[in-house]
Amino acid sequence: MRKQKKKDLSYKICTSCGKSRLRDKYFYLSNSPFDSDGRVPVCKDCINNNVDVSNTESVKAMLARLNRPFIVDMWLRSLEEGKKQNKNPFGMYMKTLNLNEKYRELTHVDTNDGINNNSTIYETNNINQSDDFLRTEMSPEDLRNKEDVIRQVGYDPFETEHESDRRHLYNKLVDFLDESTLEDSFKLPAVIEIVKTFNQIDKINHALTRVTQTVNDVTNNIGNIKSLFEAKEKMLKSILALAKDNGISVNYNNNKSKGAGTLSGIIKQLHEIGLEAAEINLFDIETAAGMKQVADISNRSIMEQLNLNENDYTEMIKEQREMIVKMQDRITELEEENRLLKMKNKNYEEKS
Repeated sequence: MRKQKKKDLSYKICTSCGKSRLRDKYFYLSNSPFDSDGRVPVCKDCINNNVDVSNTESVKAMLARLNRPFIVDMWLRSLEEGKKQNKNPFGMYMKTLNLNEKYRELTHVDTNDGINNNSTIYETNNINQSDDFLRTEMSPEDLRNKEDVIRQVGYDPFETEHESDRRHLYNKLVDFLDESTLEDSFKLPAVIEIVKTFNQIDKINHALTRVTQTVNDVTNNIGNIKSLFEAKEKMLKSILALAKDNGISVNYNNNKSKGAGTLSGIIKQLHEIGLEAAEINLFDIETAAGMKQVADISNRSIMEQLNLNENDYTEMIKEQREMIVKMQDRITELEEENRLLKMKNKNYEEKS
């Protein structure tokens, strides 16, 4: 029996074209236990020739055959790098998967198409961190909205969300929280779901902006753009259905009340939820120069329209005198009450 040459072990026959080729050079790495040599049975040329890189569905289908995941952000970066370096983006994508230990063992079930951001393989840290959309630190206003949401809802509805998403979610949800939402145990989860879906739509819009910056980008990413628009359309339909079923939007609101949108109604709602910043300083308002001008204009208008005689003036003076006496008595009482409170406060400070 003739002894097999050692170099023959580095060759592999492609199951598609039937050619014998260098295994390590012409065959992608495989994480399947059925590929004993650690390489897929079809050569790179056959795979690349059967993938339309402008069609995301074609890319996904090939990755499914290879039992490898489709990670939308990694694929978009591969498209960009492939265009810059004039290389096959699918090959660059596979190379990235195999070189990164975190992705090397993943299979097609770990696919992340950008719709579910809770996937453990999706890392926003790999995207441009200078983008405000991915900023994780919260401003004072963001923190106030977070505190308001937790205080009103009773728990943190976004505790398990990615850190880069949470500030957006709190800022959106706080606008939905009103009396009708907080008192309806079915409506509140629907509103939270709507806010999460809106956040996913924002991500899709962000991705669309990235892949449609130039005419060439649009031409080279037709498949990706189509998939993103389809996902966005499905999400919007889901939001509209939830809003209609739960009376959340203005058009379908089934819990409208008179004066709910007026200033008085808004202030009343803010008082009911215990928002300290909503407290009004009536003394400042009543003594403001602007309010005084409005009152003077109103009084002059009334006097001009009234045709008062001598008896009317006499009656008015009498009522004004009674009011002055009553107010003076009240002022005296308040001054005495204020004096006693000051004495108690002084004694308390001396004892402490």
